[in-house]
Order: sequence, then structure tokens, then C-alpha cells
Amino acid sequence: MFLEFLSQNWLLLLVLIGGTAIIIYLTITKQWLKAREFAYQAMLLAERTFGDQDGRIKFDFVVRIVYKYLPAWLKTFITEEKLQQLIQQWYDLAKDFLDDGQVNSSV
Repeated sequence: MFLEFLSQNWLLLLVLIGGTAIIIYLTITKQWLKAREFAYQAMLLAERTFGDQDGRIKFDFVVRIVYKYLPAWLKTFITEEKLQQLIQQWYDLAKDFLDDGQVNSSV
């Protein structure tokens, strides 16, 4: 029964094992921390470069820059849409921290 399950779902199991290995690798090497720091730098650059222009222009600029920065192998697992969600979360956290020095959903 167990071997039958393995033979029928080997691809799914392989993907799950690979995904877990990637998450462990990223955690160990702190790749997400580097990507987040780079995203914050790109946000500051966008703010300085585009000033009072539409926020969507700045957001798209940051997403494009950070996506280019990601290693090629990581791009196979992280779509640009997922990166947009992550960058929005990071922006919200930064904005929340900057208003009173704490991350407490006070924005």
C-alpha cells in the first residue's frame, strides 16, 4: 500500500521534498534577509528617484529591480506576482515600524 502510494505520487513527493529543501537552504543562508534588505534599498531609491509620482510607478520599479536581483534558480520557484505580494508585505511592515518605532499594526 505504501509503495503503491509512492509510485503513484512520486512527482508530488519530489516537489514537496525539493520545496522543503529550498526553504531550509534559504533559511540557513539567509537569502530572504538579503532579498528583503535589497528591497528596502530599492524602495528608498524609488522614493528618491520618482518623488511625488504615482505609487504604482515606484512599486513596479522596486518589483522589477528585486526580481532581477534574485538568482536564476530562485526565479523558477518565485513568480513576479508572488514577489509583488512579498514586497507589499515588507513595505507594510516598514511603514508600520516607521510610524512609531514598533511593528504593531498602528498604520
